[in-house]
Amino acid sequence: MENGVFVMIVFVSLGSFAMVAFIVWLGVNARNRKATLQAGVQTRLIDKFSNAPEFVDFLNSDTGKQFLTGIDKMPQLMARDRIIGGVSRGVIMMLLGAAFIAIWIADSNIGFMYPGFILIGLGISFFISTLISLKMSQKFGLLGNDTPTPREIVNHKLDRRDATETQA
Repeated sequence: MENGVFVMIVFVSLGSFAMVAFIVWLGVNARNRKATLQAGVQTRLIDKFSNAPEFVDFLNSDTGKQFLTGIDKMPQLMARDRIIGGVSRGVIMMLLGAAFIAIWIADSNIGFMYPGFILIGLGISFFISTLISLKMSQKFGLLGNDTPTPREIVNHKLDRRDATETQA
């Protein structure tokens, strides 16, 4: 192998790794910045009150209850966002894997088979991880017991589909 080809392979490999690391860093940094900004807004709001009775009156008002509910609901909203994100990542991975397998079948190029099955496996693992997160979130009270189970969600979608087919 020539030196130029070897150097190119090393740079491409390192560049790919650096790009993935940078994207992950951007996501984590954005989430931390958002949490810092929310905490700053809440701190500035609390600092506007000059004494404790004024703050207690605010907390007893409708706006104050809404403020406290927003703080109280944040873990629930974050858990729901993580679950929705897991489902969407699973769908994207599985569709991308199915596209690679379709190219493998259409083109008879075995090189597309491996990434296809790897991506489908990753998609399935995202779904399993999401189901585990859903169960744990329900168990720890982040989502509440009124959150539908995955089976209820699927059955509800099937019931809606049947209702729309009978209307047509």
